[in-house]
Amino acid sequence: MKTNLLSKLTKNLALKIISIIIAIVIWYVVVDFNDPIETESYNVQVEVLNPTYVANGKEIYRIEDEYRSVTVYITANRSRLERIQANNIRVTADLTEIVDFSTDPVMVPLRVSCAGFSQSEMTISRTTIPIIIENVTSREFPIAASAGTTVPGSEYEVGTLTPNPDQVTISGPESIINQIDTVVAEVNVTGMVQNGTLSADLILYDENQVEISDATIEENLTFNGNATLDVEVDVELWRRQSGVTLDVNYSGTPADGYQVGTITTTPDEIAVVGSEEALAALAQQGNAITVPAELVSVAGASSDLSEEVKLSDLLPEDMRLATNTRETATVNVAILPDGSQEFELDVTNIETAGLASDLTVAYDQSELTLRIQADDGESLSALDMTRVTARIDLAGKDVGDYTVPVSITLPQGYRLVNDVSISVHLRERASASSESADSG
Repeated sequence: MKTNLLSKLTKNLALKIISIIIAIVIWYVVVDFNDPIETESYNVQVEVLNPTYVANGKEIYRIEDEYRSVTVYITANRSRLERIQANNIRVTADLTEIVDFSTDPVMVPLRVSCAGFSQSEMTISRTTIPIIIENVTSREFPIAASAGTTVPGSEYEVGTLTPNPDQVTISGPESIINQIDTVVAEVNVTGMVQNGTLSADLILYDENQVEISDATIEENLTFNGNATLDVEVDVELWRRQSGVTLDVNYSGTPADGYQVGTITTTPDEIAVVGSEEALAALAQQGNAITVPAELVSVAGASSDLSEEVKLSDLLPEDMRLATNTRETATVNVAILPDGSQEFELDVTNIETAGLASDLTVAYDQSELTLRIQADDGESLSALDMTRVTARIDLAGKDVGDYTVPVSITLPQGYRLVNDVSISVHLRERASASSESADSG
């Protein structure tokens, strides 16, 4: 019986062995097709072991941001790779494994581990990382407050920001401490319409106003001996006031035979923001800012003059120019011959001669200023402006922009102090058909 059994097992033995080999190959092909071997990469933070081996009361180590993480490559079947994430992988730098402290920087070997995977299945992008060993130092910095790019609600701007605390002692590696230029407590004031106290984010900037990274701060620095510092900022909002005018005073006397005429400013109105107390005081002055006489002198003047004034120098405490308001204003002073006066003529009263029928005329101004003097030197109060005519000659002019003289005719007994010109813009007149098409 044993002989028969042995005979059956050994019968066609070569064929049976080939069948087993084929079956194994097919199994591997099927497995490789359904669960292939692949390589995945994972970004893993480096964990430092035994930090006190280097860090002591005088010296400390630091790691540059670019070396705080490494890439780990794992090669295995897809089904195994699908079960792991980066936080399942551990990459360590044990400072007790430093071999040579004389190099700069000092190199620390890296070890990688992951449950369920052998060392042969894992590789890392670098086998060592550099650390820098340097002295510990401390410096005291004032804390500035900022709202960044955030803005409060409509009609309000940030008035004052007061941080609490207003200074901090920062300790850490000497090279990082020396990089710090400013310490800023930043708050978000978006939509605020009343004063309040907000928690702030503490941001450190270097001398180029580049922000020092959170990783560098968290790993290397302490604030008043603690890992973090809680800072609050008291926010005082200032209300916006528009329509503020400039009340201009002047000093000196024009040249003999001349007088001061109209005084205007460009812009004629400005916008400010201020505390409620400051705006109330401004309202009592008719919402006008005074330009002191020493800033505008007409001494010896025989022609018009202008002066630039810096507006911020004119504002009281707890008030400043509103955002997007010009920093300066131009004071324009008209210097007129004695006995003369300025009158305004509406540009719609200007007659146009020689204007082509297919053109229209437009002006940059709504009124034309005329300087008029009475022949007898008497008062000009009797002048009837309806009897004043103005005329421009546009003959031969095509589409374009021009400055043309204005011919002024005055009633008897009056004369023009100086010639007058005006800028005109000639454009093609829209035809009735095109207007209809546009309206349709």
